Amino acid sequence: MTPQPELSDTDVEELLGAYALDACDPAEAAAVEVVLARRPDLAAEAARLANAAAWIGATEALEPPRGLRAAVMGTTRPDPDDPNETAVALYRTQSEQFEEAARLVADAGGLDEVTTNGLTAYELVVHEAAQESLLAQAVGRTVVPEVPTTDIDARTRDFVALLDDRSLVAVLDVWRESVDVNCGWATDSAEGVARWRGLELDRADAVVVRAFETWIHADDLRRVLGQPGRPPVPSHLALMADLAGRSLGASLALVGRVRPGKTARLVLTGDGGGAWTVPMEPGATAADPDVTLTADVVDWCLLVGDRVSPSAIPHRVDGDAALAADLLAAAPALATL
Repeated sequence: MTPQPELSDTDVEELLGAYALDACDPAEAAAVEVVLARRPDLAAEAARLANAAAWIGATEALEPPRGLRAAVMGTTRPDPDDPNETAVALYRTQSEQFEEAARLVADAGGLDEVTTNGLTAYELVVHEAAQESLLAQAVGRTVVPEVPTTDIDARTRDFVALLDDRSLVAVLDVWRESVDVNCGWATDSAEGVARWRGLELDRADAVVVRAFETWIHADDLRRVLGQPGRPPVPSHLALMADLAGRSLGASLALVGRVRPGKTARLVLTGDGGGAWTVPMEPGATAADPDVTLTADVVDWCLLVGDRVSPSAIPHRVDGDAALAADLLAAAPALATL
């Protein structure tokens, strides 16, 4: 049996990032936990560092490493006074627009058309029903008890099998019931955290994650009709951009592009944009940026949603171009459908 090493408080401070990412070996992790047990300030910091974003993507989205979970998503979101109602308004709006796009595709006879993600338009609506009902299930408000599956690939397949002989209207009924349940949960002050695919997300982040994916898929349906994409209004886009900015550090870790000692600044221009300073090593403290990457906020959100490639997004780099390439490559790490 490997002996447990003795670690000083300084040693543990240096290992917090690796511990949060579950990158310590078992003996080392146990030694870290001994120190955390008597240092609540370090224990709180370890919880803070175990952040990850969720998940914008869908059927083949990357799972975070074991032990990596989001108790807190980076910095505080803008609008701390009423984040849940603002997030629900975004979620409701994107859901309404998704339903509108789905009905237009059906009216045009395009439900069998293959969308960007490889699903037919009909299957994409089924997938959205699977996703929304999964969040409802995760917060203890199950809508579709016949499908308890939590793996996204398997759940989508199970939903296709369950709903395949139903009309689009019937599928939308299941989807809409799930959205309504999630909105009710997000505005209920008695319940605050969703366990979403191995992560812990607060109510606002959970519904922004769902709204983000819903926007992406509504645009997928619009493309079936030959229509252009429809960006969210600036106040709603700001919520999505903030989630994308706060999750960038986790994305870097997920794709293996951590850069010890380096700090990046992401600047998103246009209505709904903002700026985020991101340590490029988990657990590190942000310093003066080694690189500043500037891009349009809509372009960046489409990149995060994996609808434009890193090489195609217009951007400006001030500083280390290699670090900018890391940011561009990491942005869509959490979304692959």
